Amino acid sequence: MGKFEIEVAVCSFLVIIIVLCIRLIFALPSLKHHQIKTSPLKSIEDKNVMVLLGSGGHTGEMIRILSGSNTIPKVHNLHFITSSGDSTSLIHLKKFINETNIETKTESLELPRARKVGEGFVSSIISTVKSILFTFIQFSKLKIKPDVLIVNGPGTSVPICYYFFLLKFLGIGKTKIIYIESLARVNDLSLSGKLCYLISDRFIVQWNKLQKRYPNSECYGIMV
Repeated sequence: MGKFEIEVAVCSFLVIIIVLCIRLIFALPSLKHHQIKTSPLKSIEDKNVMVLLGSGGHTGEMIRILSGSNTIPKVHNLHFITSSGDSTSLIHLKKFINETNIETKTESLELPRARKVGEGFVSSIISTVKSILFTFIQFSKLKIKPDVLIVNGPGTSVPICYYFFLLKFLGIGKTKIIYIESLARVNDLSLSGKLCYLISDRFIVQWNKLQKRYPNSECYGIMV
């Protein structure tokens, strides 16, 4: 390869990088102008809403958040996602549906956990990579394309959020990501929160001092 061909290749590469960076700037919600907003669960009645139940405490918090909303029972298309083997979340979900008399259609898409409690470092990396790949494959097969995705911090939420952000980056998706940080995060964000902070359209924390640390976040008090 001659000098001219190398220069052309380098210039082409730089142009591609610049274009991708510009596209990323326009795609990142955190870099856009933010107007005064209302509670994130308002005005979604006519939307196609997908909610992640992330097992354990995350599921408990999410159910309490949804139970405290007057909007959720009015949502016409409500879909739930659970991790594989998470029978507890399915029990909580069934109880929630019975108590709120939700008549909308609900679904459960099972996904592998990003990592298990007590799992070793190397093993957790392998599990995470598998989870990301499997999540992308599973969601690419979904006929349902949600207008809104609601998550509250489990590790499973990271690949899901990045999947929908990737679609938005490529210009083939418009799903708005609503991330609600766990009540337990008082002084700093969780790892999942830090990874999803920049790509979330609405990032909700439940403590005022945490909102001050992260200016792109919103706080409406304790939601659980």
